Amino acid sequence: TAKGAPLTNQVLTDTTWELGLYLTGVPDRDPSNDLYGSKSNVSVRDRQLGLGVSLPNEPTAKIQIQLLEDGSVAICGSATDSDDEECQVDEVCSTDVPGQWKLSDDGKTVRIGIPMRGYRRTITTTGTIQNVFWSQGEAATSKTSSTYSIPEGFVYGDISVGYGDEPGKLIMMDEKSTSPSTGMSVIPGGLLRVEKKNGLLGASSTLVPCGRFSGRMTCTN
Repeated sequence: TAKGAPLTNQVLTDTTWELGLYLTGVPDRDPSNDLYGSKSNVSVRDRQLGLGVSLPNEPTAKIQIQLLEDGSVAICGSATDSDDEECQVDEVCSTDVPGQWKLSDDGKTVRIGIPMRGYRRTITTTGTIQNVFWSQGEAATSKTSSTYSIPEGFVYGDISVGYGDEPGKLIMMDEKSTSPSTGMSVIPGGLLRVEKKNGLLGASSTLVPCGRFSGRMTCTN
C-alpha cells in the first residue's frame, strides 16, 4: 500500500521500472457475436477489459523503462532473459522511439505512453451445440475463433503510484482479486488502452482497453 504524500515530477524523474505487460488486444469484431465467446476463469475476467476478454496469467512481455526529465520515456530493453519470443522487448516495443509519461495533478496516478510494434493473437474456443429433443445422434461440436489485436503506435497505461514502505522506494499499485481461490490473488493494477478511430474517416477517437500492466521500481534517482 502507498504511504504518505502524493508524488511529484521531481521524485519520479530518472527512476527506472520493470513493467509486465499483460496484453489482451482489442477484438477485431464484436465478441458478443461469437457463439461461445472466450471461456475464462472468473478470477481473471475484468469488467474494464470488456466482454469475453480474458487476462493472461503471465506477462506477454516485460520491459524496462526510465522516466526522463523532459516527459519522455526511454525504453531500456528487455527485463527477462527468457528465450520465449513473446518476451523479447524488440518484438513488442519500439526501442528507437521514446515513450511519454505524465503525472496526474493530484500526484497519485502516472500515465505512460509505450510505443508498440503491433500485436495480434487468435483465441479458438470450442463449444457443444445441444441436440434438440427430436434429433438423433451425438451432440454437434463447433469451434469458433476470435482475433484480438493492437495496432502499431502508442499504448497508454494508467496506474496508481505512491511511496513504498522503504525510504526512497516508490510503488505502482496492483489490485486484489475478488476470487483469490481461483488462481490470481493479485490483478495487475494498471490499465492499458489504445486509441481507436471512430466515425467517418476516423473523425473521432476513443481510448479502448487492450490489457493490463504491473510495475516494479528497479533503482532510485
